[in-house]
Amino acid sequence: MNEKRTVKRWRTVKSKTPIIGIDDGGFDRFSEEDINIPVFGVIMKGSAYVDGIIQCYLKKDDPQATTTITQMILDSTHKNQLKTIFLQGITIAGFGVLDIVEMYEITGIPVIVVLRKYPDYLKIKSALDKAFPTDQDRWQSILRAGEPIKAKKDPILFLQLAGIHPKDAYLLIKACTAVGTIPEALRIAHFIGASYFHYSY
Repeated sequence: MNEKRTVKRWRTVKSKTPIIGIDDGGFDRFSEEDINIPVFGVIMKGSAYVDGIIQCYLKKDDPQATTTITQMILDSTHKNQLKTIFLQGITIAGFGVLDIVEMYEITGIPVIVVLRKYPDYLKIKSALDKAFPTDQDRWQSILRAGEPIKAKKDPILFLQLAGIHPKDAYLLIKACTAVGTIPEALRIAHFIGASYFHYSY
């Protein structure tokens, strides 16, 4: 996994910190059509209220997923106020793998990946080798994300981070969560994506 990176602690973690939660819309994983898969970014002030919604499109297993989503954030009028990018896993639109270190380095916005379980890296590597035998970039992006850190025991929650200290990340998740363990911006992005799939097929 990646080397440790020194990051400064935040002075304060506010309850209405501007954040963005990103998730994709549902799609038929077995379809061979060249479809556009929507990706939704929900911008919130903590868990208090939605401040905006932005959108882009990816292809299935899109190798340019990091570039496209990063550009979506850079083009947003909300970009300068955002303090954190929340993701629910680093794969999107199938096997589009997000390089969270690159996202942080380009946007200057820390990235927090929230996971409900520890990834099965052997299974992931096997699937990537089978689907993309000549492409190692996806696997390298997974390695760059670093080993998931256990943040909670009950219910279990793991984090992968870029540009933010683990203690600040955990405090921010608590401040941005209204129900359960997932930040509200991620929950809403997921609901929007799920409803898009439901009403599109």
